[in-house]
Amino acid sequence: MRPVLVTGGTGFLGSHLVDVLVKKGHDVVVMDDGSRSSLERCPPGVRLIEGDVRSGDAWLAVEGAVGPCGLIHHFGAINGTARFDREAIDVIDVAINGALQAIDAARRWGARLVMASSPEAYGEALDRNHGDERSTFTPPQEHLRHSYGASKYLVEVLAQAAVKQGLDVRIARPCNAYGPRASGGQNGQVVAMMLERAAAGRSLDVHGDGHQTRSFTWVGDVVDGLERLGRMDDAIDGSGSLAGSAFNFASSVETSIADLASHISALTGASVVDGQPGHPGDPRHRRPDVHDVKQRLGWQATTSLQDGLRRTWRALQDDR
Repeated sequence: MRPVLVTGGTGFLGSHLVDVLVKKGHDVVVMDDGSRSSLERCPPGVRLIEGDVRSGDAWLAVEGAVGPCGLIHHFGAINGTARFDREAIDVIDVAINGALQAIDAARRWGARLVMASSPEAYGEALDRNHGDERSTFTPPQEHLRHSYGASKYLVEVLAQAAVKQGLDVRIARPCNAYGPRASGGQNGQVVAMMLERAAAGRSLDVHGDGHQTRSFTWVGDVVDGLERLGRMDDAIDGSGSLAGSAFNFASSVETSIADLASHISALTGASVVDGQPGHPGDPRHRRPDVHDVKQRLGWQATTSLQDGLRRTWRALQDDR
């Protein structure tokens, strides 16, 4: 069994996936530049290549250290909603050029590639339930929020082009994943931001009217789906190879930001402040369709938001 490479493997999703792969007995190598996480998060026994996913030398360093990998999970990207408008050029650069390097390595190594995308690839997603695969983006002169979503759309274009050339590439769209190790702060993810503010004795900020909705998905459920997508050759429903398939790893429960704040307030005792300024281009609703992932991978989110928030809050307190 050849090694498994996880780019961005000390980040939020990547580090949780690395833990699962190690427990399953895989020889795991991580590529990360530490720009968004601590490299010390890499577990003992896992080889760490410190490098930028855009750099061909970093990919050659992996090959020199462990030989050709048999599976690549590519998570390396600039994330954090606040950064999409502010750092649009870098967001696009890392997404596109990192994906090109991942595809080149998969071709060179004869590896399976799981490419991380995002429900942001749908853009504004006028269909609130994301019942089809069409994407809609607002004009860039209005805001640059879609630097991330549009670049992920193009990453999916690159993935499908590689499949046409004979590569085994699969696309994963984790949806509003939350849990321990998620980044908070001004560039972070909303659950982590709220819990960190509560831990610091600060109020919870709700952007706008709070009626915008998301499908918050426990990190353990998401990582279970990612591991399946990398491991399985064919779909369980007899529909054949998973190459070229795109899956939404999302909870089927749609939760408003106001309700999220209420849950966290009840859990932590923090107060809530409504009507705070939001991010440009924030979609009003996001609940991706999960029919295919259930039918073809046998996956569904099983952890309730209340349970996941309790576990995340407990982990945050234990780390303090």
